[in-house]
Amino acid sequence: MSNSAETQTAFMPKRCFPRTSRLLGSMIGESTISVARHYLTELIPPIAPGAVIHDNGCGTGAVTRAVLELYPELLASPTKTTIHATDINPSFIDDFREYVVSQGWKDTVQPATMPAEDLSLQDSTLTHSFTNFVIFGTRDPARAAAQAYRTLATGGVAVMTTWAILPHTKALDRTREKLYGEHGMAHIRPEWSSPAHLEDLLKAAGFGRVESRQADSVLEYGNLEGWIEIAWSWMGMPRGGWTEREEREWDRDMEVFKQECLREGFEVMEDGRLRVKMVANVVVAWKDK
Repeated sequence: MSNSAETQTAFMPKRCFPRTSRLLGSMIGESTISVARHYLTELIPPIAPGAVIHDNGCGTGAVTRAVLELYPELLASPTKTTIHATDINPSFIDDFREYVVSQGWKDTVQPATMPAEDLSLQDSTLTHSFTNFVIFGTRDPARAAAQAYRTLATGGVAVMTTWAILPHTKALDRTREKLYGEHGMAHIRPEWSSPAHLEDLLKAAGFGRVESRQADSVLEYGNLEGWIEIAWSWMGMPRGGWTEREEREWDRDMEVFKQECLREGFEVMEDGRLRVKMVANVVVAWKDK
């Protein structure tokens, strides 16, 4: 779930966490992999050995991990399965490559740095293309959809996901408007909350059979304050980059963000854990010709 190759700015507040794949994993928790598990088990046929799979914008490798968790036989079968795990961010790929080696998956999973809009995968070779919470952050979503279509073999299936309800996005937009005066600069453009927008994009790319569903998801974290600091480190940087002003006002800015998140339905459970309900759009498209 990565769609950015951003690097750190020259100045960074002392309490700001670097934007690593580990930080991303802490911020999203099980929220994206749970959606992947849902469509892998409920919306598409079982994956058989010999599949050629693309985990597009893999980020922390959520889709790859879900596939191999649900279908461990893919690793042991004499019929070779290949998973191309690609991401625009080379540091994410380096981290995931280490994880792949540690899990003993290196004969099956092939991590590579690659933007979703300019895949170097061959035409008509994939059986499955998964773009999990990435398409809305690409520089050219129409081109990324066309690349997914190009790389799928006839009969192959593509699954793309967006968020119908993601409470912290509205909270973040209001916070950034209050603190930075960023008006009309949505974290995720509002049209992406409708599955119809992604359906139209995939149809325009060439897919003939396109279906959508929604799936519930939940984000949980040890405590609200800890998640707020992680999320603010990831998403709180002003458009022009961090400045000393953000370092001085770090606690105040995080408090503004926290209150906006609570307004959007963030729950603190009796044991102090954070719980946030989300809803995903899941769009499944088949390449029929």
